[in-house]
Formats: sequence, structure tokens, C-alpha cells
Amino acid sequence: MENFLLAELKKAAQWIDAAIKSSTFPDAVRPDFLAQAMRAYPEVGGKRLRPAIMLWSAAAAGGDMQKVVPAAAALEVFHNWTLVHDDIIDGDETRRNQPTAHVVLAQAIDMAEHRRSKFGCDMAILAGDLMQAWAFDFIDQCDCSAGLKLKLARELRDCGYLKLVSGEAEDVVMSYRYAGDVSEAEMFAMQTGKTGALLHYAARAGWMLGKGYPEAWDEPEAVALGRFGDALALAFQLRDDYLGVFGKLEEFGKPIGSDLQEGKATLLLIHALKNLPASEEEKLSKLLYLESYTAEDLEQARQLFRQCSSVEYMLDAIKKYSAEAVDALTVLPDSDGKKLLQLLTEYLINREK
Repeated sequence: MENFLLAELKKAAQWIDAAIKSSTFPDAVRPDFLAQAMRAYPEVGGKRLRPAIMLWSAAAAGGDMQKVVPAAAALEVFHNWTLVHDDIIDGDETRRNQPTAHVVLAQAIDMAEHRRSKFGCDMAILAGDLMQAWAFDFIDQCDCSAGLKLKLARELRDCGYLKLVSGEAEDVVMSYRYAGDVSEAEMFAMQTGKTGALLHYAARAGWMLGKGYPEAWDEPEAVALGRFGDALALAFQLRDDYLGVFGKLEEFGKPIGSDLQEGKATLLLIHALKNLPASEEEKLSKLLYLESYTAEDLEQARQLFRQCSSVEYMLDAIKKYSAEAVDALTVLPDSDGKKLLQLLTEYLINREK
């Protein structure tokens, strides 16, 4: 069944790739290097997770997936502007094994070296701003009623701005707090916004598009798909946080240890700081906020996480939320779309990248 899933993921990615590459919206942007930066993240690829969920949710509703491609491309572009800004906030220099937008843009024109960093960040912020407009341009291209387009835009505003950006803001605030003082409830609420908002939207809007009318957003199946997106987001993010410490750079595509460097309040770190003996907690605390991490630093952190069973605790939480995601799908009629959503859940919680 994994071959079936991967083949369908590839098909969805090809549809989204074609839509993004053929879009002329960035062509009017000046200077040219800013337009190139807009295209860079969406065109590099990534998992195409959100578009696939939208397409398969539409299929589960009996809709034509190809008619949903513009909305799915809108969602992918919207997701990618958040990555551009997130990389600036986190100070990350690589994503998907490529230099981040602000790093590339810092070299766009000749200037004094000491000015490059600010210029790169300024331009990357603008690239992200323009990508938001690009996403709504894709919604305008959807082959559906004006009422359905309006509903798509309205719910993207609520999920993508109110919930997602609020979740990102909470994440930033938490990074300035000692992770041991952050509760699990606070952390899960933040992740439900930051990661969950767009997965919720993808699944629920997909059903609505498959049905073809705005009222479908509130149908029981759509509400259940929203719960699916919420639970899958938590399982996905927990796995991401696990790989941020225990993954391999060549597979994960993001710096290993960057969460420790930020003092990020992941479930792994929250649990460890609350359950280690005081002397060991102090050791782990001293491994936070370092300028760089050696292999020995990372291994010491891993051993401390294992010592207090934080790894098992986190893996159990991943299983719990993945089970909730699959359970939410039980109200859907049997279809290939439903099966793909089930298979995707299993695939994501076992991924290495």
C-alpha cells in the first residue's frame, strides 16, 4: 500500500509543481531577484503534504481532484511564505538542504559585507508578503462559484492568519521562556495553531471543494476532517521535533540541534526538564542556546532524553494523535481518497525526513 501512497503523492506533487511553475503572478514583481525568491521555496518541492490532503479530501467527497489544483497550489504557496518568515525568525541558514531565502537574498547585489544580513532579511520579508498575494491569486483562478471562492479566502484568512500566525507568535514567546516552565497544554495549543491550522484547512476545504458549495464547510464529514487535520498536525509536529534531535541532517534537511539552540519548548524537552534529577536537568539546561553543536553535545542531549524516558513518552504521544487522526476518518464513506488519508497518517509518523 505504501507504493500506492507514494505514487499518488507523486501525482499530486506533479500537479502542484505544474501549477506553480506555470503561474505568471511573480513575473510582474521587481526586482527580478525578489521574484526568484518568491518562486524558490514552492518550486524546490517539499512534501506537498497540505495540497495532497486537500486533493484527497475532495476525492473523498466525490469531487474532481484536478479542479481543486488551483486551491491546492494556493495552499502550498501560502504555507511556503510562512517558512520564509519562520527561517528569518529562527535564524536558520538551510532548508531542504538549500540555503534559506534570506541567506540567498543577502548576496543578491553588491554591497558592504556588514549590510548583507539586514538586506537579506528585509528582502525575504517582502518575498513572503508577495507570496501571500500570490496564494490569493490562485484562489481567484479556482473553477467554482464566487461564493465558494469567498468562503475559501475567508477560511484561509481565519486559519492561516488568526490561528497560524498566533501559534507562531506563541512559539516565539515560548522560545524566550525556560522550557521547563512551559506546560504541555500550552505547547499543544501552540502547535495546534502553528502546524494544525493549515492541515485543518486543507482537509476541511478539500471536502467543501469536492462537494462544490460553501455550506459543505459545516457538514459533519468536513468537521471530522478538520479534527483529522488537527490530530495529524500534532503527530506530524511531534515527529518533526523528534527528528530535530534524533534525525540525520542528510535526510531531515534542517539543522539537527536547532531546537536545542533556540531552547524550543518541544514535548521532548518539556518532559525531560520536568523529570530529570536536578543535577541532570542542569546538564541539559547547559546544552541549550549554544552557538553550535558538536556530535558529542548532541549525543549527551540524546542520552539525557533517554535517561528519563522522554523519548518513549514522545513516541507514545505520536501514536496517540495518529490514532485520533485515523479515528476521525471513520465517518467518511469508503473511497480511495479516504484510504490515502489513512495511509498518509501511518507514513508520516514513521518518516525519517
